[in-house]
Amino acid sequence: MIELSSDPYVLKPRTSPLSEADFRLHLNINWCRGVLFNVVALKNSVAIVEYDALLWSDEAVMFVEYKDSVAAYKSLSSRRVQQMNAYAKNIARGLGYKNYVFMVVVKGLEEATNKGGVEVIPLYALGNYQPAFTSSIAEMEYLNKMIAKHTREGREDFVKELDKLKKIFEMEMA
Repeated sequence: MIELSSDPYVLKPRTSPLSEADFRLHLNINWCRGVLFNVVALKNSVAIVEYDALLWSDEAVMFVEYKDSVAAYKSLSSRRVQQMNAYAKNIARGLGYKNYVFMVVVKGLEEATNKGGVEVIPLYALGNYQPAFTSSIAEMEYLNKMIAKHTREGREDFVKELDKLKKIFEMEMA
């Protein structure tokens, strides 16, 4: 049995429910190097979050939560989605991935939406889905926000300096 460590998290597979067969059939795995289904993340031996799929490439990792009905999706709170996204980011960073994405897939959903700041797509759209990864590095996110803020304020000299700093960070992380 495969076990991944991402201090302080340990990722372990769990039993697969039969209700996820449609999800597996629609999943686009062309972009990734590996997939783990039904992963539970443990922190100090306590289960804190479960993901229905974990897909990775050399550069990034994708976490997926699947709901087999619109009713099951509606019972999922925005707060829980935000928590799952935050855990995904921390796990991705712990595994050494600079980029990650967390998304929710719902069987029977008519159109894509957003919940708790996370992309939610219908099951039928999953086969053509191309992940839009975001940085798992908090410092880079903050730097991007600073660049955007100072660009809006017209402080071009300061933005140039921030861009230089960003390039230095990116070279260090490569």
